[in-house]
Amino acid sequence: MKIPTFVSSLDNIMKGGIPEGSSVLLIGEPGAGNFEFSMTSAANLARALDGKVPRGLENFDVRFPAGILYVTFSKPGDEIMRILSLSLEEGLASSLRKQISILDFSRLYYSQTQVPSSWIGGSTIRDRENIISSFIKEIEKGGKDKLIIIDSFTDLITSKFLDEKTLFDISRGLSRASKMWNSVVYVLMTSGIVDKRAENILMEIFDGTLLFEWNTTEKSSKRKRYMTIPRFTGVLPVIEREKIERFDTEFDYKTGMIVLNTTKVK
Repeated sequence: MKIPTFVSSLDNIMKGGIPEGSSVLLIGEPGAGNFEFSMTSAANLARALDGKVPRGLENFDVRFPAGILYVTFSKPGDEIMRILSLSLEEGLASSLRKQISILDFSRLYYSQTQVPSSWIGGSTIRDRENIISSFIKEIEKGGKDKLIIIDSFTDLITSKFLDEKTLFDISRGLSRASKMWNSVVYVLMTSGIVDKRAENILMEIFDGTLLFEWNTTEKSSKRKRYMTIPRFTGVLPVIEREKIERFDTEFDYKTGMIVLNTTKVK
């Protein structure tokens, strides 16, 4: 069974979406599209759960997760909602507000840093719990049959909450759990914050990796976003059969991320 990404051109190429139970590493340069991709999936899934299913999906054997679970470590939940509202037209934003649940670990996150407690509204005994243990406990409670967005490993790695072994262990656990829960898990991470060896290991651990980068052509100084799929179980054979090397993308306020063009291997 496939789960749509709700990036319509991509879903058409992938015959409906990505396999149910997939764990996906969305890794990219700052602003290059990994957050926008996850936001597009969440917003359009929310609209589909409201009964507004995108045209074309009826041609494929797909199902929709029952809801959206957004995990945030450094940004408060109300800040996430503000960003979503500023980035999407009101119809999409309204559907998403109704369907999304947010696991907000920001108070716990900052209570374990040098940030003054007065800047985060004070702290409680609970705010001194181990952030990784709390994350595991809470996501296990609410992670079944969901689109889960984890924003982001960058926060945990740069604040030293994850050493390399723990990073790999949590990633392996999420990849196994996504199948037990019949969920799709998106994990956001900035490229270059771990060395290339660690990035390659993560790409092997997760079922799929979507890589988001900026590109400047010789003909234009304008930067463009593009996405490549270096690895994805059950998806990459379709991409290779179509001889697609990369997807040129942009973000549209009314629909989310769209694929403008595909570059094919010559």
